[in-house]
Amino acid sequence: MTHRPPPRYPVTRGEGRTTPEWRQVPGTSRRLLPTPAPTPTPAPPLSGAPIALYDPEGHLDRELPLDRASHESMVKAVLGWPADPGLRPADLEQIILRLTGAAHVVADDIRHAAEQLTDGHTARTRAAAVLAEAWHRLAADRQETVACARDRARLVRTLYEHLDHLALDFPSSLDLQSRHG
Repeated sequence: MTHRPPPRYPVTRGEGRTTPEWRQVPGTSRRLLPTPAPTPTPAPPLSGAPIALYDPEGHLDRELPLDRASHESMVKAVLGWPADPGLRPADLEQIILRLTGAAHVVADDIRHAAEQLTDGHTARTRAAAVLAEAWHRLAADRQETVACARDRARLVRTLYEHLDHLALDFPSSLDLQSRHG
């Protein structure tokens, strides 16, 4: 007599008990138990992960502080690169995207600050010229090259310098210190 291991699932022995449906393996006399459906793995919690908010009107822009020190250190690093920094194209693309985002945000702050000045003010006219140049440079096709990264870094540096001039010339009328520290 051979020993047969007990079945994995209970066998039907009378009413009220159910067993899993066995299915026939094609071309053989073997029968298989059904495979259970895989349970979906829950997504890991987003603790510490950055969250992107959908804010097309820009209501949250005024309330979130900028990481100016991070922007300035990246600008300094990019402008200090040798001719070939030896970066992977994906890394270079991420740096260019981050500098482009910083330029957009600082340009928006300059626009907001200039709107607080009177129409004929020279600082408002100068801000309009700086913004026109910034939008022109940002509208150019982005290339994953060191030259493009340096161009974006110079743009961010110029925009921060202009924002600083606005804040120094008109400290009482412009509220920029809380955001750019």
